[in-house]
Amino acid sequence: MPPSGFSQEAINGLLIFVQSCYKDLLKEIKEGKDNQGRKVTEGQAIQKEIKQIAEYLKKFEI
Repeated sequence: MPPSGFSQEAINGLLIFVQSCYKDLLKEIKEGKDNQGRKVTEGQAIQKEIKQIAEYLKKFEI
């Protein structure tokens, strides 16, 4: 059962979002480059992904 005030659909959407970000991050780390083909280190890839997630989540209201 989802936490109070959250629908199951909202929880599922958040799970899909996090899974997609994680898969993208793993791909960038494995390949050593981002989606634009720029070379990245593991640390850079993690920082970039966290920043993108934060920017995306700022748009949501609870």
